[in-house]
Amino acid sequence: MEAYHIDYDDFLSEIYDYSPYFGKERKERGYATPFYLHALQNTQGKILEFASCTGLLTIPLAKAGYKIDSIDISSFMQTQIREKLKKESETVRNNISLYCCDAFDYECDGIYDAIVIPDSFLLALSDKEKQKGLLKKCYALLGSEGIIVFDIFKPWNTIIMDHEVKQCSRFRTNKGECYIVFVKHFINTKKQLHRFDFKHQLYGDEKRYYHHTITYRYLLREELYLLLAECGFELLLFEEAFNFGKNYAVIGKKQPMLETQEKG
Repeated sequence: MEAYHIDYDDFLSEIYDYSPYFGKERKERGYATPFYLHALQNTQGKILEFASCTGLLTIPLAKAGYKIDSIDISSFMQTQIREKLKKESETVRNNISLYCCDAFDYECDGIYDAIVIPDSFLLALSDKEKQKGLLKKCYALLGSEGIIVFDIFKPWNTIIMDHEVKQCSRFRTNKGECYIVFVKHFINTKKQLHRFDFKHQLYGDEKRYYHHTITYRYLLREELYLLLAECGFELLLFEEAFNFGKNYAVIGKKQPMLETQEKG
């Protein structure tokens, strides 16, 4: 399967926790971690995380005592996690194993009790077959009673209707640098693609700016239901008010009957 690609370079990894559209809301509002901790409360074994990014979920799960194998394609993102882990205890550090690779290339000998896919990573696979492929990979990596937990942003209906929208915001990093972020949204309704063209500019410096493009394939609610069922998951929870109504949050359970059928 063709590898996915997101241009999370050194710059984006450094500003990820502070920039709107990336990790700012998760870091400041802290809405995601309690949901995942609650979803995993009956999980005893190891957890697999697809798309660790800067560890906004990885590290809290490790601090809660979970053993986590965490995957991200960006070495820059994992550098940010390692820097954060220097401030944590040896126990927390030992609870996390980081793997820098394409999600579809990841292989392991064992199985997992739970798989988490935070921060809309499922949508970052901007092709329907890739999204389906990741869910099927999750199915194969889970034990017979395993669960999958993820959240994705809802389709931005106002932007979808307009097809093209421009926005502007600003933020400050932990180093005190102030950036202005300009965003152009482009919608392809036929393919359900939402493209973000970013320009991050250091305030007061017209020569210092960074361009990035990220494309998501948004999922409609009914389509997501069907996709989970097709990939072998029973829907346990579908939360529409996640992140103050901006995201869907999902818990699915591997269906043992399907597993038995496949073995047969």
